[in-house]
Amino acid sequence: MLMKLKVVKEKFEFLNPMKGMEKDTQIVEYREDPLTGLTCIYNPATAEKARIFFGSTDRKALKEFAEQTKESCFFCPEKLKTSAARFLEFENLKKGEAVLFPNLYAVFHDSAVIVLTKKHFLDLNEFTPEIFENGISLGLTYLRRRYEQKKIKYGVLGGNYLPPAGASIVHPHMHVLSSKTPFRVLKAMIKNSEKYYRKKGINIVDDILKAKDRHIGKFGSIEAYVPFAPLGNNEIDGVIRKRSILDLNEKEIKDISSLLTEVLKFYYKEGISSYNFMIYSGALNGKDSLYCGIKIISRQNFKPFYTNDVWYLLKILQESLIFESPEKTAEKFREAIKRKR
Repeated sequence: MLMKLKVVKEKFEFLNPMKGMEKDTQIVEYREDPLTGLTCIYNPATAEKARIFFGSTDRKALKEFAEQTKESCFFCPEKLKTSAARFLEFENLKKGEAVLFPNLYAVFHDSAVIVLTKKHFLDLNEFTPEIFENGISLGLTYLRRRYEQKKIKYGVLGGNYLPPAGASIVHPHMHVLSSKTPFRVLKAMIKNSEKYYRKKGINIVDDILKAKDRHIGKFGSIEAYVPFAPLGNNEIDGVIRKRSILDLNEKEIKDISSLLTEVLKFYYKEGISSYNFMIYSGALNGKDSLYCGIKIISRQNFKPFYTNDVWYLLKILQESLIFESPEKTAEKFREAIKRKR
C-alpha cells in the first residue's frame, strides 16, 4: 500500500489583467514531505512566472565573469599552495586534483573546504564523475578522522556553485561540515525516519520509493527519485541503503558521483547554471534508521543582473516554492536518462 501523503489544495480566484480581466481560478497545493517534515508550495500557474523570474543563463556573461575572477582566485593551483589554511594535526589531504584544507571561517564544530579541480571554471556539462569521486573520497576520509579523533557525531558533504547558489568563489569546490549536534534538516529527517520505523516497521525511504510517478531508477547502488515536497526547484534525490556515510565504499562513491554528474548535465540542457547539493546520513555511528542520501537542487541562473531566489517566503517563513511539479521533474529526468542510454 502506498504511503499516505499530506497535501492541501486551495482555490484562489481573481480578475486577471493578462486575460482581459476575466475570472482566473488557480489551484495552490501545500505539500508536506514525509522525510523532512517541511512543506512546499506549488501552483501550476507559476510556470510562466518561472520563465520570467529565472530567465535564461547568459553563457557569454558567465564565461566573461569566470575569466575576470581567475587572476584573483585563491583556489587556482598557482595560489593554493600558499593561500590554503593548514590543519594542526595532519597535512592537508589530496587525491587526484582535489585538495582538502580547513575553512578560514568555521561553521559548526569543524569545517573544511575541498577544491575539486585545477580548472577555475566548469560549465555544468563539463563536470565528470572522477572530479566528484576525488572530492567525496577526501571528505569522507576527513570525516572519519574527526569521528575517530574528536568523537564527532554528525557530518555532511555539500556544495554551492556560482554566486546565485551562494558560492563566494567561482572555482569548483565543496564543503565538509561536522558537529556534535545534528543540523536542522538532518535532525528532522532522523526524527521522522525513526518515528516511521517504530510505527510501520519499515524504513521511510523504502515506502517513499514506491511512488512510481516520482521514481527515477537505479544508478548502480544508488536509487534516484524526486521528493513529494522538494526543498528547491528541480530537486533530485538519491539514496543508498546504508546508515552512515562513513560506511560508503568506492563503488558507492562512484555511483553517487555518476548520479550527480548526470543531474548537472540534465540541468545544463534545461538552461540552468548553478546548484546546491548535500550528501548526508544519520549519526556517523550508523545507529539511526536514516539511510545515506544525496539531495541536489537548482538555483537561480547566472545573468549580469539576476534576482535572488531566496526571499522572505523561504528565508523567514521557511517554505519552499517550486515552479514545476515533482512528478514532471521526475518524468523529464527519466526521459533524459533514457535517451542517453
